[in-house]
Amino acid sequence: MSTIESTIELTRNSRHVSTGRQMRNLPLSSATCPRSFVDRLDWIERLIVLAFYLWLVARILGNYWANGGLANLLLLPSEGMVVLFLLFRRRAQTISAHPTEWLVAIVATCSPMLVRPETAHSLVPPLIGAAVALMGITIQVMAKIALGRSLGLVPAHRGLKLNGPYRFVRHPMYAGYALSHVGFLLMNPTLWNVAMYVACTSLQIFRLLAEERLLRHDPRYRDYQAEVRCRLVPGIF
Repeated sequence: MSTIESTIELTRNSRHVSTGRQMRNLPLSSATCPRSFVDRLDWIERLIVLAFYLWLVARILGNYWANGGLANLLLLPSEGMVVLFLLFRRRAQTISAHPTEWLVAIVATCSPMLVRPETAHSLVPPLIGAAVALMGITIQVMAKIALGRSLGLVPAHRGLKLNGPYRFVRHPMYAGYALSHVGFLLMNPTLWNVAMYVACTSLQIFRLLAEERLLRHDPRYRDYQAEVRCRLVPGIF
């Protein structure tokens, strides 16, 4: 084999090795999943969340008509914004196909929709609970406006949105959810509701770490992480 032929062969081999390494480093959907499969995952996610939300609406309204409790109705726009933005979001560029990450995302999103209104033993006056919930909803709205149609549940890359509240913490929407959950829990302090919110918060932390692992494939997100150090609560996490 001539020197030129040897050089060409070595170049080809190095390209194959480089390509293999790049494929291993890509998110699972980018490396192995066709576009149609990614789209199906997108819609499955939306329909699951929509079904749980409609069930929540039926329970909250049923309790309101039977027992009152106007402040509990704030839970509907809080969770409903998730459904609205999911239905009209843009297509994912990449989306995780890992079953564990799907299970975590679905349970973390749907577990708050399983809470039960029970105002008989409220820890605070309804006005205080409603004020806390409204603060959480305000943070959520600001984060969702900043995200626009890039909102998702399962870790995915739908374009980076780094303005608004994302200038202060990397996951302000989760912070808003937590605050809204505290407001509802203060008015409805049952063991079931505590269990649902503890499960949700624990899984949200796992979920946001999974999102960051996927987004770190984008060098712009790595720069953003270096600039905004706090994930959820400034000075704490």
